[in-house]
Amino acid sequence: MGQKKLQKEKTFKGVDISYTMDAFICSACGLEAGTVQSAGCVQHAIADAYRAKVGLLTSREIKSLRKTKELTQQQLADGMNVGIASIKRWETGMIQTKSMDHALRMQLQRDIYTNDYTGNREIDLARIKLVTRTFEQILGKRLLKAGDKFLFLAKYLWYADLLAFRNLGTGLTGASYAAITYGPQLNNYKDLVKPIKASDVSKTEPLSEEEFRIIRQVAEKFPHEQDAYDAAHREKIWQESPTGALISYLHVQKLTEI
Repeated sequence: MGQKKLQKEKTFKGVDISYTMDAFICSACGLEAGTVQSAGCVQHAIADAYRAKVGLLTSREIKSLRKTKELTQQQLADGMNVGIASIKRWETGMIQTKSMDHALRMQLQRDIYTNDYTGNREIDLARIKLVTRTFEQILGKRLLKAGDKFLFLAKYLWYADLLAFRNLGTGLTGASYAAITYGPQLNNYKDLVKPIKASDVSKTEPLSEEEFRIIRQVAEKFPHEQDAYDAAHREKIWQESPTGALISYLHVQKLTEI
């Protein structure tokens, strides 16, 4: 009986993945056999294959990026406001949620992530609410509604953030946006709706005159919610982004609808 590496395929959490495992193969009958230790490794390999397939940091990537940043597990946990046990689990195979993956990237890929995907600004939920309220005042309609999924609001925010990044060098809110079927959407919006609504706009940086002009420009260009929605779907930035991928602010020059 000899040990070999086998390429396996399976469906995990509704996603088709492939992974590698070590197994002992009987030379006589071809029977595969593993050990208790190899079983744990298989579960780890499956989890990482799934994470890689759906765009989450793998355990190896988390550990490698943490060491590159010269952070201990405790320091990373403190930066994310989570327990060190969570970091240990994620580095040994436990699959993190999308919101926690976002938080991990903010800590581990800060230089790249902040420049490309948050417009050179830390995300500020109170500012998202402030920009939203400003849009509402100019448009004369509610955008942040009860039970809302940001279907239309996200398009206004996206245009305003990108224009601010192009004109001023920083976005308005620090929000990142993902390319989904319904156009650019606030990344992890499901986890952010309640915190945004509960945020205190008096505790955020007020809008500058130029920032206000940018918001007005977007509002006047798209006086109706459907206008912003349709325009965003015509943008090549969104069309060329893989479904679920974050949309880089660095592609702002490709905007065609405003």
